[in-house]
Amino acid sequence: MLATLALAAAFVPQSSAAPAKAAPMAVEVRTAAKADAPAQAWAKELRAALDQRKDEFRRAKPGEKAELVVQIDSVGPGGGGGRVMNGALVMGKSSRPFNLSYPGEMAPQAEKLARNLRKYAEQMKAAPAGR
Repeated sequence: MLATLALAAAFVPQSSAAPAKAAPMAVEVRTAAKADAPAQAWAKELRAALDQRKDEFRRAKPGEKAELVVQIDSVGPGGGGGRVMNGALVMGKSSRPFNLSYPGEMAPQAEKLARNLRKYAEQMKAAPAGR
């Protein structure tokens, strides 16, 4: 009888012990109501980049509170002929301002931000309160 139990345990699928994949995070990309055209364009590019990452993100539904908000405040000239996008990541009551300097087109930069956004959100979740 003991040998039967040992054999049965040996054939239990090990995949059941694998960690579950995280559900897509509800995200919202915002700009001020009177944001200039470059900020609006950045928001549009970032939304498009996030829409391509369906396993990681989904747009928050109307009336739903987004888990993560990307607030795009402004886009202006940067050093060396590049541009700078200023914004903030907001998760609950925690807000982290950031700026992103980039040369050239914004679309590749929006994709790069989208690719790393989940990692930034996880860092914000893990940070102590009040930070």
